[in-house]
Amino acid sequence: MNTDITTQKVAASAEDLKASYDALYRGWLGEHHNLGQVKKMLSWLEVQPGGKLLDVACGLGYSLDMAQARGLTAHGIDISQVALRKSKAENAARRLVHGNGEHLPWAEDSFDYVLCLGSLEHFIHPEVGTREIARVLKPDGKAAIMLPNSHHIQAIYNVYKTGSILPELQDYERFATRVEWQHFLEENGFKVISVHKYNVGFARVFKKGRGLFWYLFNILFKLFGDTWIPLNLSFALTFVCRAREQVTRD
Repeated sequence: MNTDITTQKVAASAEDLKASYDALYRGWLGEHHNLGQVKKMLSWLEVQPGGKLLDVACGLGYSLDMAQARGLTAHGIDISQVALRKSKAENAARRLVHGNGEHLPWAEDSFDYVLCLGSLEHFIHPEVGTREIARVLKPDGKAAIMLPNSHHIQAIYNVYKTGSILPELQDYERFATRVEWQHFLEENGFKVISVHKYNVGFARVFKKGRGLFWYLFNILFKLFGDTWIPLNLSFALTFVCRAREQVTRD
């Protein structure tokens, strides 16, 4: 893996990662739906009816419904059985597989589109997961991969105040800058064709010790959205990519 990527904490095994996400989906993550971002990512992929889509680390699986509504055949895979049980309880018709995103159980050139929404950074070996996404993507297909920025505005302020980036709500995490993530993706089978920003209001859980900055940021965000936040200082980044070449499983 590219050593430029900042590593906060990495799971020791797939079982540790699964246990972590089972616990998270029993808690706050089991209630979290990022519908707006999925809608944007499907638009950036320029999905066409009749295509086939895969959501890698699909979690609760709501993205599959959104893809289906656009005329796609949608599949999802996730390491958390808790997430998949919740997903099936909500919609039993969803095409879901329990598995590890580093070993996708589909043949080469299986999908026209692949989503990976804020998940690749949690993999034990994200470079393997990246190559797997490129492998199952058709030669003319596209992937949209959202990844966290190590130098978003809130993180920079937190470094100023405490010497470290914002604490995360998940156990295992990696961060990098826009250029570092782009280099990483292009070293592992992709050509990045566009980059899009993703920002959210400053969550209340991060209010303590941030005082005036917390209020100012949220006021600006409420009034102007993220129009005033530069791409390179955005909270997360979505990379729309094409597979550079067919990548075979190691």
